[in-house]
Amino acid sequence: MADNQWELLPGERFPKGMAAPEPSDILAALSQFGIETANAVRLIDSTHDETDIRLNYIVDKKWVLRFCNAPDMTEKRMGDLNRLIGRYRAVGLKCPAFVADAQGLYLHPWKQLVCYLSEYVDLPLADDAELLDEDRLILEVAESVARFAETYRDIDLSETMGMYSLFDLSPFDIPNGIDEKQDNFNQLMALLRDEKEDGLAERLEARHADIRGKLKAVYRELPRCVFQGDENLSNVLIDDSQHFAGFIDFNLAGTDVIVNQLANLAGFDYDEKQTEPEGAQARLAFAIRYFQERIGCMLRAYHASDKERQALTWYAWIVMVAQWPTFCFFRYAIQGKTLKKEICEVLSLIAELPEERLLPK
Repeated sequence: MADNQWELLPGERFPKGMAAPEPSDILAALSQFGIETANAVRLIDSTHDETDIRLNYIVDKKWVLRFCNAPDMTEKRMGDLNRLIGRYRAVGLKCPAFVADAQGLYLHPWKQLVCYLSEYVDLPLADDAELLDEDRLILEVAESVARFAETYRDIDLSETMGMYSLFDLSPFDIPNGIDEKQDNFNQLMALLRDEKEDGLAERLEARHADIRGKLKAVYRELPRCVFQGDENLSNVLIDDSQHFAGFIDFNLAGTDVIVNQLANLAGFDYDEKQTEPEGAQARLAFAIRYFQERIGCMLRAYHASDKERQALTWYAWIVMVAQWPTFCFFRYAIQGKTLKKEICEVLSLIAELPEERLLPK
């Protein structure tokens, strides 16, 4: 065990008053899972703050030993996730499973933290690569998720809701008591009122309430699936040709209405790189084309019923105005001088837009 084979220095966000695991702690933790040697160990510290500590030790490019303080990771939850990972593997994706000890347990306490072990998949992450065709990769991920939903709709559903879920709250929504998109929408309306756009806010609120009311009446009747749930490029594995190969990080996995998941994966890009006015009609048309291309790809892989397609138009309208990246762009634009007028015009168009126009013909 040469010194240069152990890279264990925590990042700046790791609490200053807490001692990180030392080599002896790592070896002791590994031994509980039947692993007696470790030659090369590298730390990836994805800690957010003292309430969300995440130390990820890559061991010999075979295992990932994690020390964290995530209360949502329980024995039952990890067993549920391993079954989900098995389903992803069954459709040909590379996904690292959690490892149980000889007693069948996943979690072990370490001081104020817990540790658990998962497999390591020796493939590059899309977010770390210099992608030659990012749009192609995003479409590959979207199509794969749709095929997965086609295969596993309403099978072995989880009690934990996914991060995009409306009405039924995900673990991250429970403290606020409302789903994230309702929270985003509320903040956007407050911002419009701060900017003296009360009339626009009232029109959007009326339309939003109408669409959410329609969804709430039918969403429990719609097919569901358990998804990995955080399909951004930082969790996407790629092969040597930069094609989609699999997922890591199932911590946010959960059940969702399938067409809601698809709407969120499609998303709306309001040409955010264009920071000069280009016209409200043109900007909204760009966003709708972006959505239609991706949702069309997914609907060729997932065969939605007429009821699902109708609900998809409502979910899409909610995503169009209240998804987190969209909300962030609207907030930036409204608070600035250059795009405020144009984005308010975009929102005015959205308030009147027939949701049926969002699906490709």
